[in-house]
Amino acid sequence: MNDEIDLSQRKKQILFQAVEDYIENANPITSGAMVSKSETTLSSATLRNELNALEQMGYLKQLHTSSGRVPTTKGYRFFVNTIKDSCRADIEGLLKIKNVFETRTINLTELIKVIADKVSEVTDYPTVISLGGIDKLEILSIKIIPLMTEQALMLIETPRGLLNNTLELKQNFDEQSCFDAGRVLTNKFKSMTIGQMIENIENKHQEILNELSEYANFFEYVLQSLIKLTKQYEKEGIYSKGATKLLKNPEYQNVEQAKDVLSLLEDKEELRNLIEDDSDCDIAFTIGDELNDNRLSECTIAKAHCKINGENIASVGIIGPKRMDYAKISGALKFIVDEFKKTDLLELHGNNKKGDKYD
Repeated sequence: MNDEIDLSQRKKQILFQAVEDYIENANPITSGAMVSKSETTLSSATLRNELNALEQMGYLKQLHTSSGRVPTTKGYRFFVNTIKDSCRADIEGLLKIKNVFETRTINLTELIKVIADKVSEVTDYPTVISLGGIDKLEILSIKIIPLMTEQALMLIETPRGLLNNTLELKQNFDEQSCFDAGRVLTNKFKSMTIGQMIENIENKHQEILNELSEYANFFEYVLQSLIKLTKQYEKEGIYSKGATKLLKNPEYQNVEQAKDVLSLLEDKEELRNLIEDDSDCDIAFTIGDELNDNRLSECTIAKAHCKINGENIASVGIIGPKRMDYAKISGALKFIVDEFKKTDLLELHGNNKKGDKYD
């Protein structure tokens, strides 16, 4: 049961200021420090009584008998709920992220690496991005480009960008043949998702052969390539950056205290489980004990789900101490979520020469 309703307006104001001050300077909260810093008309004795009450209610705790107090998970949750509609924009940092979307890339794995790098740089915390939902991406076009002997490059254009994979053809196909094959594939599978294409390619097999009988083996190569592509992104489509940034925070000055979290950042499967969920919320914070993992009891994980046409395409996670700058993190994640929704920004610039038949 939520007992924030038992907090008087004065207690709410004091608790909010206490958590905000601790986030800013990492110094335990004392009545004297709050009096000297704020413009409150309350005396130090009154503030001490209110802080005692907030401790009894579970919003604050003392690390040592004679020390000041620090927020608990419950205290941070109050703070996050209070600022949930507030974001603080780091304009310079957000421009760096925006430039990633405007630059674009044909390689989705490289794209998430660059975004993770920039988000970690902007927030100064470890950042994880998991790229999912490849099978749910809509097919806009398919192009086959011959490479070296018995190989071709398959490009699948989606609203999210281009997926690419090398086809091992086991025979040579000239440029015109590859162009014709790509055109037929586009006609048959345009507007389907990649998952639907995989499900239907066998059903379309005979229909395609009637149009291009010389490609009896070609579509078996395509099917295997698509299955390989989906598995590749399931395995490699998660990337973390900035693990050592944790050590900048007082909570992790002792490497022993940080080793569990640093170890977690090396485990892709655990990271995926932490930042992916079925929540409908675009942005969410999971704090300390809420993570149900003793290794992360002093951490917060901020998560954002990036969607295109209602489908979750990527999940972004920022991992830091409970004392993280929630308003700044919220601002960065909201910006990323909004950029993913702008599908016109996600269409790639053509990389082919002007006049190329693949334009």
